[in-house]
Amino acid sequence: MAEKTKNKNKWKIITAAVLVLLVAAGVLYSVFKPEEKLTVVTVPAQRGDISETLDTTGTVAPKSSGVFSMVDGVTPTAVNVKVGDIVNAGDTVATFNTDELDKALDEKERIYEQAHAAYVSAVKSSESAKKNTAELQKQIAELERKTEELKNAEKTSSASSDSKQASAKPVDSGVKISDRLVKRFRSIAKLFGVEYSEEKARSVLENMLSNGTGLSGISSMLDNLSSIADYSGSFDMSAFGDMSASSAVMSAELQLAQLKAQLAAEEFKSGEAYISTCKMISDRAYSAYKEALNQSGDMKNGWKAESRGIVSAVNITAGRKSVNGSAEQGQSLDISSILSSAASGSDVSTMLDRLFSTGDTAIKIEYYPLVADISLSKYDVLKVRQDQDVTVKSASGVEFPGKVSYVGAVADTSSGSINLGSLVGSTGATASVPAQVTINGADRSVIIGTDIDISIVTGTQENVILVPVEAVCIEGSDVFVYKFDEKTSTAVRKDIEIGISDDKNYSVISGVSETDVLIKNTTGLEDGVKVKAGK
Repeated sequence: MAEKTKNKNKWKIITAAVLVLLVAAGVLYSVFKPEEKLTVVTVPAQRGDISETLDTTGTVAPKSSGVFSMVDGVTPTAVNVKVGDIVNAGDTVATFNTDELDKALDEKERIYEQAHAAYVSAVKSSESAKKNTAELQKQIAELERKTEELKNAEKTSSASSDSKQASAKPVDSGVKISDRLVKRFRSIAKLFGVEYSEEKARSVLENMLSNGTGLSGISSMLDNLSSIADYSGSFDMSAFGDMSASSAVMSAELQLAQLKAQLAAEEFKSGEAYISTCKMISDRAYSAYKEALNQSGDMKNGWKAESRGIVSAVNITAGRKSVNGSAEQGQSLDISSILSSAASGSDVSTMLDRLFSTGDTAIKIEYYPLVADISLSKYDVLKVRQDQDVTVKSASGVEFPGKVSYVGAVADTSSGSINLGSLVGSTGATASVPAQVTINGADRSVIIGTDIDISIVTGTQENVILVPVEAVCIEGSDVFVYKFDEKTSTAVRKDIEIGISDDKNYSVISGVSETDVLIKNTTGLEDGVKVKAGK
């Protein structure tokens, strides 16, 4: 029994000893166990070349255009291009009937000579118009006095006299009023704001005939009324329907209106507006003639492309004569109508534009090289200068070389290209500086008027130390990397100074040597942390 108790105590002692050893081993392991290392991806610093770019978009436009306009009245004999064709320098795009061209030039010269003669006459007649103005003013004053006397005399005439007049029967002159005369009377009345029916107008004219006014007298009266209307004179046309056309008052008022119209015409002729309008007509006629002369040389030899380009407009057809303004169609230049419009205060510029139009664009060629207009922020413009290299990518993915050809000196607020690097943090529209790049070797995939992607090389450095962008940490003004120390298996922080960058690397000015091995995955790293290189 004693033996069993002894063995039992022995096992207890052994078990306790084992437990003590296990606890001691756990304590020792926790104290002396190896530190766990963070797996990192490493990359060696290396030397190389780097270019920094500014990515933006621009609107494609031609740097220059060839605009061909025809002399009016000339027929194209051949049109050799259509919209979208590519032409080369010296290619003939159209030819013309040269006989018609000579006739058209003669007509433009005749119109100019007519306009110039009118201007010379206007200068000479200016002084006589001033004298006529003074004389007409005297005549008007005297006639106004007589007209007032006639009106007063009619008011005091006896009722018996009125009755006799009313009972008097019109005398049949045997002369018939033509439809054309009725139409003219109604048309002139309308100029003064009075509407006569055909029946009423005929009755008025017949009444005038019956009271001794002949057809020539009526025609002369209508001429005078037309002249009055041309110079914005006034006359009560409704009075014709209320009284006899032979009425002394009516006759006096018509004469008075005519004198006032003549006065307005003479006052206009004696003023600067008359001479300046005549000079404007002469100048425009001369410009149209000279432009036709300039165009005629090219047209006689056939229109030729100045350089390589793409045809953007064709508005002429072989065998179809061009026709523009009325003065270009062999009709006489109606200078009096233009002067009447000027006298009434109308702007004659539009009328002259129509008369001396050189016609719409017949053929237009957009010459290469093409350009792209861009806008630069106040930060980006500091990086861009003329002649910097540019890469342009079309919608089809084709890349073309180019250069910065213009950088503006003053900002504006108009919308332009989009700087992809400036979108983040944008709070609204800001002023931008206009710039332009020239695209070399563009093909049909570069379409005028569309947007195109542009990369501008803003800086280049050669044989510099390059560090992957993933290895660079930027915290405020602190810029640093973690170097992998192979001897101690630790991450060592190193402050650095960086230069330019591209999509992959930064150039390092100081803080890294080309023998350094750097850590790319920097998340969670601290200076002195144990690490091990992985893949």
